[in-house]
Amino acid sequence: MKQRFSININKNQFRKQQALINHNIRSKEVRLILESSQDIISTQEAISLAKQQESDLVCVSTKSNPPICKIMDYGKYLYEQKKKQKLADKKQREAIVDLKEIQFRPATGIGDIKVKTKKIQEILDGGDKVKLIMKLRGRENAMKDFCMEKFKEFLTFVENYDFDYRPSIQGNKILAILRKSVIIKNND
Repeated sequence: MKQRFSININKNQFRKQQALINHNIRSKEVRLILESSQDIISTQEAISLAKQQESDLVCVSTKSNPPICKIMDYGKYLYEQKKKQKLADKKQREAIVDLKEIQFRPATGIGDIKVKTKKIQEILDGGDKVKLIMKLRGRENAMKDFCMEKFKEFLTFVENYDFDYRPSIQGNKILAILRKSVIIKNND
């Protein structure tokens, strides 16, 4: 009876093995970029120059003809590429704006309204958006105009906001989405 073995290959290790460095570069000539010049030389000559400097010949771009290569420390190059990717990912995560939801009713007391507006102000100052929902129940559904006035009265307590979505009645709810207003200063 034969046993089967599975080999797990890490994708990153596989990419490192397939990276175009030194003898993995298959073209006959490369465009070697040095600190002061660019020359088209044979691949073997470029590899020997890299060995003299105790570095690697790294193919930076395979899209041109001949491929563009540099002499550098490949480990350091990989480290810098990972660092750039992490920074780009971090900037992308920071650009995401969350939408926080605050609910209240037309009968909500003034003290509770002040607490909720303080929380809304903190969220807006943090750069996120706020979805305001006024839930209507029972007889409140028959007095939607009165409830809309209460909603607008609630908004008078909030400062420095713009609408992403203006207050509107949707079924048994009144909805609005707020974002922090952008204040443009004139240099007069």
